Amino acid sequence: MAGSCSAAPSCRWVPSSAIFWGYDIGILSTIYVSPGFKAALGFPSSGDIGLITAIFYAGQFIGFAFLAGPVNNRLGRRWAGFCGVVVLCIGAALQTGAIHLAMMVIGRIIAGLGTGVVSTSVPLYLSEIAPAQHRGFYVAANQVGIVFGISMAFWVGYGYSFWNYGNGIDLEWRLSNAMQFVPALMFLSGVPFIPESPRWLIEHDHADEAAKALSKLRGATLEEVQPELDEIHANILWHKENSITSAKVFLKEKALWSRLWRAWALSFLQQMSGAAGIRYYLPTNFIAAGTSKDLSLLASGIDGTVQVACTVAAMFFIDKLGRRHSLGIGAIIMAFCLMINGALQLAYPDQSNSSANYCNIFFIFLFTVGYSMGFGPCAWIYASEIFPANCRSKGLGLSVSGASLGSIIVGQVWPIAVANIGPRVYFVFMSFNVFSAVLVYLFYPETKKKTLEELDAHFGKLNIHNGAEASPAKVFEHDHVEISGKTA
Repeated sequence: MAGSCSAAPSCRWVPSSAIFWGYDIGILSTIYVSPGFKAALGFPSSGDIGLITAIFYAGQFIGFAFLAGPVNNRLGRRWAGFCGVVVLCIGAALQTGAIHLAMMVIGRIIAGLGTGVVSTSVPLYLSEIAPAQHRGFYVAANQVGIVFGISMAFWVGYGYSFWNYGNGIDLEWRLSNAMQFVPALMFLSGVPFIPESPRWLIEHDHADEAAKALSKLRGATLEEVQPELDEIHANILWHKENSITSAKVFLKEKALWSRLWRAWALSFLQQMSGAAGIRYYLPTNFIAAGTSKDLSLLASGIDGTVQVACTVAAMFFIDKLGRRHSLGIGAIIMAFCLMINGALQLAYPDQSNSSANYCNIFFIFLFTVGYSMGFGPCAWIYASEIFPANCRSKGLGLSVSGASLGSIIVGQVWPIAVANIGPRVYFVFMSFNVFSAVLVYLFYPETKKKTLEELDAHFGKLNIHNGAEASPAKVFEHDHVEISGKTA
């Protein structure tokens, strides 16, 4: 029973925070084509739109790099997520009430800070509570939450777009933005009722609470979860003796650097795949592909629904297919779709061929399939599982800062590039996907079905203080550890 999926209730509830910030991503793309939004912000230029998009990721980068690690370590995974969502709510409120560009930008920065914390606490929690054979499934649930939020935003934006008369011209975009508080309140109200990560509890010397939490998560007795507790405890004991106190160690320690560059590169390439540009400007991209404004919003809702379905499907095969094949095949699909979109829009400019337009729309949908099976869930899974216990939250925070940097670049560049080089922008991002596929197959080891403790030895041994090399597995083999009054 200790290896069962009894933690599923927590797994289903925790991603409501991901729904919240997924909604924040999706609703912005529908707001960009709203007449009331344009009027309220003084008809922003393409540069202003790029700033609104990219500045969110500047705040998120700060949250990832400087706040996520310390907050998760001090407060635990649950309450770090709680604080992140509260900050995100403040930013969302400012965006909803924005009456000029500066207010919108400030709201976006604050929302980014909150997202930087909550978007690390949730994958950390899911990876730490999951049985090894189901960890990909659990962490992918976070991505399902994100894409469900994006899909919900597209449909809400589409529904409100029909209120295009009277007060609706100004209110429809504000009310559609305000709907994101629903999943936020669901998350905040549920925090006290789920158990904390047993690994975090053991790391902070709460062994009895850890035993109870793991027993509840596994739906098993204390005796049945004892072997898993012993392994976790041995691993954390070893890492406490070799504590990570500075981010500099990620650059100096070869075994940590091998993890960091791989996780950071995945997060960066996740956005440089073109996903950030497709998501944030989806209705605009559909209009460029040959649809009307109303039809572009409808198509965006359908695309969001496709993304949810594909990500749910990915949950069930990521642990079987593995991280490498999911990433590699997904990148190849995305590269092909971007190539087709760029080529057709160059061959038939100004939507002059209806068959080419339909083909473009289809390949935007297929791009979503590639992203949903690969970089969407797998970048988060990989980064949340490969770091050792004493630096997992700090390592994840540093790693996913790559996603913020990639999103800043794409969010700022995409509208300007489209205005200047048109469909050729697709070829630029196609090249990143080709590079990603090659990189993954050459340099990324497979991590499926290995416990977090087993992965410690998967990327090289860590040097301990006396200069010798050791691994937590050796501590587990030779030392006796005591949990909840029992000796292993």
